[in-house]
Parts: sequence; C-alpha cells; structure tokens
Amino acid sequence: MSPRGSAPFGRPILMVLGGGLENGGGIGRMVGYVASAWNGQARAPMTVIDTRGPQHRRILWPWFLLRSLFQIVRHAPRQPILHVHLAANSSTWRKLIITRVGRFLGLDYLIHMHDPRYAEFYFGLPQWLRSAVRPMFDNAFGIVVLGTPAANTVTRLFGIPRERIDVIPNGVPGPTRLAQRGARAENTEPHILFLGHLHRRKGVHDLIEALSRPEVAGMPWKATLAGGGPEQAEYVAQAVRLGVRNRISFPGWLPRALVTSLLEAADILVLPSYAEEMSMSLLEGMAHGLCVVCTPVGAQAEVVEDNLSGLVVSPGDVGGIAAALVACLTQPALRRRLGNGAREAYLRSYNILDYPERIAAVYERV
Repeated sequence: MSPRGSAPFGRPILMVLGGGLENGGGIGRMVGYVASAWNGQARAPMTVIDTRGPQHRRILWPWFLLRSLFQIVRHAPRQPILHVHLAANSSTWRKLIITRVGRFLGLDYLIHMHDPRYAEFYFGLPQWLRSAVRPMFDNAFGIVVLGTPAANTVTRLFGIPRERIDVIPNGVPGPTRLAQRGARAENTEPHILFLGHLHRRKGVHDLIEALSRPEVAGMPWKATLAGGGPEQAEYVAQAVRLGVRNRISFPGWLPRALVTSLLEAADILVLPSYAEEMSMSLLEGMAHGLCVVCTPVGAQAEVVEDNLSGLVVSPGDVGGIAAALVACLTQPALRRRLGNGAREAYLRSYNILDYPERIAAVYERV
C-alpha cells in the first residue's frame, strides 16, 4: 500500500448517499470526514451526491433523486466509481435506481453497508422484492462493511463470498492534543455525555433510568443528552418523572463546532444502544480520550475492549449501566486509564487520516 498522501488512484469517486453531509445523520458525517481527508490529498476528486435531501422535507426527494441521476450521467464520460452508501427502507429503493442506471452507463459501483438491522428489513420483504434487491449486491464490484458481524450478514443474506467483502471501520478526526482532564480538581463535577438521536434503539430510556438510580443520583455529576429527534420530549418527561431533569441538559441537534466543545468538556461518554453498526459518536469520544461506557452491539464489540478502552455493559442492563457510572464517577484514575486506552485504540485503527489509503485499496481492485 502506498504511503499516506500519495495518489495511486485516478478515477473520480461519486459518494452517493441520502441527506448529504448536513442531513444524512451519522452516514453523512462519516462521508464528510472521508471526502475531506480524501480531497485534502493529491487525488482524483471525490464528489458527494445527495439522493434524498432534508428528511423533514420528504416531498422533495424525487427532485433530489432526479438531480442525482443527472449528476451521474454528466460524470459518466470520466468513468467514475459510484460509492453507494446503503441502509434499509427508502434508502434501498433509491440506491436500486442509482445502481441500475450506473450499470446501464457501464459504471462500476461499490456498496457500503451501514444499517445494523438490514437483515430484518430484507427478510420482511415479499419474495419478489427480495429478487429485485439481490442483483444490486451481486453486480457490485465489492461490498464494504464496518465489522465482522455485518460481513457475516451480507454472506448469509446474499451469498457474497468473503473475498468480495472488505471490513473497513469508520474513521473520525481527532484533536492533536487532548484536553487536560487530569488537571481538573478532583472535586469537579464530572460531565456525562450522550451524542446521537434520542430514541429507544440508542438506549436513552435506560441511561436516564440509570442516572436516577439512588447509587448514581446521590453522586455529583451533570449530563448532556445531545442529538434531538422527535422523541426528545418523551425523554425530558422521563427525566422529570424520575427527578433528574435539573441535572440533565437536552440541547437538541447541535452543529459540529458545539459537538466538539462538548467532547472537550466531557469526562464520560455513554452509548447504551440495542443496535449499532459502528457509532460515530463512540469513535469521536475515543478520539477525545473520554471514558467510554457502551454495549457490545454490531462492530462495537470489535472497537471497545472491556476494562481496557472502556466499560462494556449488556443492552437493556440498567443496573450494569448504573454500576459502570458509579465506577467511573468515583474513580478519576479509572476514567483516565480508560480514556487513554480509548485514545490509543483510536490512533491505532480509527483515525480518519488513514482512511483514504484503506478505501483506495478497494477502488484499485476495480
């Protein structure tokens, strides 16, 4: 593999996703990081194509899809690679159109899987729709997944041989130098952080219940649950009902600069999800050297080593979340040790500056 910063690959790349960088959720954030790292080096251009537009204005998606097709046709003479980011539901139907047009134009495409519940979606389809989806995978020159569980799922669903599947974990940017958490006074109120859309799949209800447990509520701390979403009012009401509302901030969705400020100010990142592929907020917390408490779902079981780079609890185990928080809140040395372990794991495997070489190796096989 060529060294970082070289330009071994010459064909342009069209990154195809729904929502673009601002409205594409974790996928959009990841694509933004990748495109910035890729285009920051001397390479053929990587262009982002939005097939959906803002989710809260769903009536516009046909226009965005048509515009995407026009962009692909316009780029076709240069033989770009279509890097198609895929999730369940409407994402699949839009990308099915995109990949068929790409095939008609003689373009190569790569499928990048992001959805931890894709098997559930696929098996819920009638047989005739499964027959429409399967060729999209069969005709791809390769499949990228975030971890071994997803690779196993693709093989089980579509019979794709493992040599056509690349496991490439997500990457995130990180600070060159960490915030000096160890220099804070020992009596400083620890800051607990959750980042992501507030809904049950992320285990937000379990986190709020754990924070209200007497062994946790009786300790000094403050918490921020950032990310917003249509269920936020439900969780605010839960916090009121359990008597911890005055200690939890619900700022909603935040721009990138404010998220970075939260990461720099926090001590503990909690992500008690029931299903994930590989959470961007988890990697961002590790990049900032936070003490991580998370569940071993999806590829996260391959990211966080229990008691080395974080504390791992079972999904739905409120008592386990509470016990992990008590350990982190009462032992500053443990927080520092786990935070350092998380930072080392990030630098070793999840730094976005290393991502262009990893994905270029896949492109070069076309």
